[in-house]
Amino acid sequence: MVTLEEAKKRYPGAEVFSFGDTPELIAVLTDLVRSGAKRATCSAVADIDAGRQEAPQVGRRDIALGPDDAPAFVIETLELRETTWETMPEEMALAEGENETLEGWRADHRRYYERYGIFAPDMKLIWERFELIEDFGAGR
Repeated sequence: MVTLEEAKKRYPGAEVFSFGDTPELIAVLTDLVRSGAKRATCSAVADIDAGRQEAPQVGRRDIALGPDDAPAFVIETLELRETTWETMPEEMALAEGENETLEGWRADHRRYYERYGIFAPDMKLIWERFELIEDFGAGR
C-alpha cells in the first residue's frame, strides 16, 4: 500500500482529492473509476471560487483518495469543458459513469449540490475527462 507521502513524491504538484463526499459515495465512485466506467467528472465553479476545490488543469496528474483516506489511484486530466447543470450534454453526463440517463445525472447532481447550498439550474460547471494513470489498490 502506498502512503500519501509516497504518492506525492511520485507525483509532485498533484492535487489530492476524493470523488464524492461520504465514505459510501467515495467507495462507489472509486470502484467506477477502477472498472473503467467512470472517465469523467465535473466541478462546480462555486466550489473553486470559494477555495473548497482546486481547478482542474489539463495535463496535471492528481491523487484520488479512497474511502479509507489512503491514496487509491492517480488520474491525468485530458480535457476540460465549461457548461452548466441545465445545459450539460447527455454524452458528457453519461461519461461520468454514474447514471444511465441524463435525467438520473441531473437528479443525483442536484441533490449533491443542494446539500452544499450551491445548486442553481444555471450553475457553472467544469466537466473534466481523465484517464487512470496508476492504481495503488490493484491487487488489494
